[in-house]
Amino acid sequence: MTEQTKGDFLKEKMTNLARWVTEEVGQENLPVDIIAGIDGRSAVEITALSGALDANNVHVTTRNWSGLVQLMNDHGVANELQQVVVAVQQRPPMHEKFWRYMDLFVVVARQ
Repeated sequence: MTEQTKGDFLKEKMTNLARWVTEEVGQENLPVDIIAGIDGRSAVEITALSGALDANNVHVTTRNWSGLVQLMNDHGVANELQQVVVAVQQRPPMHEKFWRYMDLFVVVARQ
């Protein structure tokens, strides 16, 4: 059995996040197929995003939605991921789980 790399783990978790958002929000309520968009990203891109989240973790620790979207925009993060943030922000029951995902990305980036 081969060991999973950090990048592969982060990509798996990002894909899980996209699936969860799609199930909760409904594909018909999203402007793009976020799962396909994330699947199209490399493990290196997802790791770089997690590193940016870690470097700017104040947005995660303070639950700063606009700061998170601006961070993604500043780092050229795909529009799909920014749309995920907006879709979740509009649905308060999803907030706690979303921020747990963001916390996970920061923790793993630090390892």
